[in-house]
Amino acid sequence: MSLIQRIDALLPQTQCGKCGHPGCQPYAQGIADGEAINKCPPGGQETIAALAQLLKLPVLELDHSRGQAPAQVAHIREAECIGCTKCIQACPVDAILGAAKLMHTVLIDECTGCDLCVAPCPVDCIDMLPLPEARVVAIVGGLAKSAEQLLARSDKRDHARRRFEQRNARLQREEARRLAERQARAQRAAQATDNSQDPLQAAIERVRAQKAAAADAALKKAKIDLAMSRTQLNKSLKAFGHPPTFEQQSQLIVLQSQFQTAEQALLQLEAEAPPAPAPVAKDADLKRAKIQLATRRAELKKTQAAGASSTELEALSAALATAEQALHAAEAASEKPAPVLTRIDKRPIDPQLRQLKTELAYARADLNRLQRQVDSNPEQQAQAQARLNEAERQVNAHDAG
Repeated sequence: MSLIQRIDALLPQTQCGKCGHPGCQPYAQGIADGEAINKCPPGGQETIAALAQLLKLPVLELDHSRGQAPAQVAHIREAECIGCTKCIQACPVDAILGAAKLMHTVLIDECTGCDLCVAPCPVDCIDMLPLPEARVVAIVGGLAKSAEQLLARSDKRDHARRRFEQRNARLQREEARRLAERQARAQRAAQATDNSQDPLQAAIERVRAQKAAAADAALKKAKIDLAMSRTQLNKSLKAFGHPPTFEQQSQLIVLQSQFQTAEQALLQLEAEAPPAPAPVAKDADLKRAKIQLATRRAELKKTQAAGASSTELEALSAALATAEQALHAAEAASEKPAPVLTRIDKRPIDPQLRQLKTELAYARADLNRLQRQVDSNPEQQAQAQARLNEAERQVNAHDAG
């Protein structure tokens, strides 16, 4: 055996890294190169004495700045384990069993007490517990009590070393296998491209695929932007008072402009996109036309209730007519049969009652919002309650009249 191997045989093989090295063998290399022999807390004074005897050096006191490492074993509180496998990846001797999203447990007879599994645990469910008295090798004055105990401790060190080496070999094999699989997939893809078409055609196909991917990404982004602008506009409409203030009205105009810009950008990208299969495209156009018509109709009704100018009402009426024509065209192009429409005569709604009920809904919403706020002003709550009471009184008076 070389000097490094003999030094490594005396180390506890916990692979804990408290000595400043990634494992016991690198620390043995460092000791052979002249490094201090008192940097191993798990080995304690016994290991220091054995190393001093081997190297003919004076016995040093343990470097306590590197922490204490009494005989211990890891324990997982299984009820709290979430199955993240981080402790399994950190264990240097494969002493933890488990799988992703399943409970983990520690093999007590294989655990070296390195506590490397504690830090990676995201839910802090691992405890380092002292070993049972029967498993702790008694040390008196830095020397083992008997040759049998010394032999048992040596066997445990050898066993831990073998498990550490086997784990490293397994990780190397798995990495080599993954690398070989990636290379094989790349070779198969290259061969399939070369065998199916000439280099020029392959380049053209790659360019087409890249353009299609870019178009899909742009279309997806446009849909997300449209959804976000629509959500922001709807939230602002619900949050602002009725009628909105001048600043709120200005903000609503900006949000409406952003929504229309996003909508136009999406329509342009959809027009430039390659045609999809006919039934799917027709159904999508029909659905989109219905949504567009409903949106335009709601915008016109809301603007009429707000008392907007005649110019704005004419613009929204024109947009509604365009949406109706687009719906008729989509229904004609669709393979679905035309719906059977039945006219239902409804009682006309009193505009004044609608306005009173709208004011009642806004007053109730404002009061609920103030009541949910922890730091709301009691005076504001009182004003909101008075507003709600007045709105209810006006609605009841209109119904009674």
